[in-house]
Amino acid sequence: MKNEQRKPLLNGIEDNANCDGNANYEDDVEFAVRSRTNPHATSDLATLMHLLKGNIGTGLLGLPLAIDHAGLALGPPLLAVMAIVCVHCMHVLVKCSKHFCRVEGVPSMDYSTVMENAIRHGPYVSLQKYSYVGKRAVDTFLMITQLGFCCVYFVFMAQNIRQVVSLYWPEAPGLRVWMAMICVPILFLSFIRQLKILAWFSIAANVATVVSLAIIFRYIIPDMDVQLTKLVANASSVPMFFGTAIYAFEGIGVILPIENEMRHPDHFPFILNIGMFMVSALYISLGVIGYLHFGDKVCGSITLNLPIREPLAQSAKVLYSFSILTGWLLQFYVPMDLLSPWIQKPERSHKKQILLDAVVRILLTIFTCACAVAIPNLGDYITLIGAFSSSMLALIFPPIIEYLTFYSPGVTDASVEPLMGKEPDEIRSLRMSKWSILKDFLIALFGFVGFVAGTIVAVKQIVIDLSKDTNEGLCSGEVPPLNYTTTVPFYNYTTPATTNITFT
Repeated sequence: MKNEQRKPLLNGIEDNANCDGNANYEDDVEFAVRSRTNPHATSDLATLMHLLKGNIGTGLLGLPLAIDHAGLALGPPLLAVMAIVCVHCMHVLVKCSKHFCRVEGVPSMDYSTVMENAIRHGPYVSLQKYSYVGKRAVDTFLMITQLGFCCVYFVFMAQNIRQVVSLYWPEAPGLRVWMAMICVPILFLSFIRQLKILAWFSIAANVATVVSLAIIFRYIIPDMDVQLTKLVANASSVPMFFGTAIYAFEGIGVILPIENEMRHPDHFPFILNIGMFMVSALYISLGVIGYLHFGDKVCGSITLNLPIREPLAQSAKVLYSFSILTGWLLQFYVPMDLLSPWIQKPERSHKKQILLDAVVRILLTIFTCACAVAIPNLGDYITLIGAFSSSMLALIFPPIIEYLTFYSPGVTDASVEPLMGKEPDEIRSLRMSKWSILKDFLIALFGFVGFVAGTIVAVKQIVIDLSKDTNEGLCSGEVPPLNYTTTVPFYNYTTPATTNITFT
């Protein structure tokens, strides 16, 4: 990847004296601040809103089901460990991005370009010429992950809206028809191209999320019963926990696009820590409390377990569906960003670029809706997407990138020789500590085991569910008959008492 416009930025690699590559991190950020001239750059608050919106989606509502797959004694500690590891990998990705921005003389990089540079400047000469393979691998998994999220969002919105509307429209169409109906407004919204515009949607969506989560907690906090739960689940279901839990950390794909759009990127590490601490605390609390309340009856989305004919519960489902609609727009931003270099090829006229952009947006939107229609099971989709693609992006690629970036004998490519100002044999090697190498190896191994086991179990479960046609029942958004009596206890705060709700 030769860049003729690149200018020397380093006097020598010896400036990177720190063995783990941290010495120039602040300088890298300062360089990025000086270099960005984006008129649509986002503020710190808008960045936090995007970060929260990118991580608080359908995965959060599926965490009680994840705890059910692992058990009450095993699930929460594993979830906390996964939160720490995922946030660490996010920081690693940003750190490596800043390093290569400085090396390449560019203000920002996307995920796949960071991987490409890590291989090209890495310690293994035989692999350097295949750096484009790493770039395409990351782009492929990003595309699968982000479009998979969009598919899940279609299922979630259809199930929850169907459950509410069916109360007032007894002859309402089935789940698949609802997905097709929802596709129409999303087609128009998919043409929003700038994160600055999406910031207003993210703020409104975050308000809706806070209100709906407050309603959910009002229903699930009272009358938690440990007797409804199991402490440790069967080993065969733990891979399902991995897929569902890693799916919840769905923000890895939007980390760099969000950071690249910031007005003050030097603030991003702090914003990332604050935002992900809030997200992780919410994940663990909702997962544990939701499971304690519903036990093994919990659905792929906890909203479907809420009292169906309670107006307050209905409002939570509608508000969260609006929030997920905005989340769809943010997740859709990533695949379009990946395709933009192909769409905006110089040989194409501006008119053709606009037309092609519109066609791609329409086709991708219809494609995600069609996939949701084909497999309308929320829990299955969440587990498969989480295990197959989220694990690669969140747990496997970042430690590999860090190893290739900071365990390197320096840049020896002739095309970047002026960048260093020294002969290759004069360049000081960057050597990671053994503990850092071991850490990266264990994270990648953990992700790989979850990737293999989770994907196999998820595919088997999808085959089983498709053979049963699971489009009916409470967890598919169906409204039970009028004489249905829920076993969910509800606490009345006005007259303190706990009773079973009977729908009549």
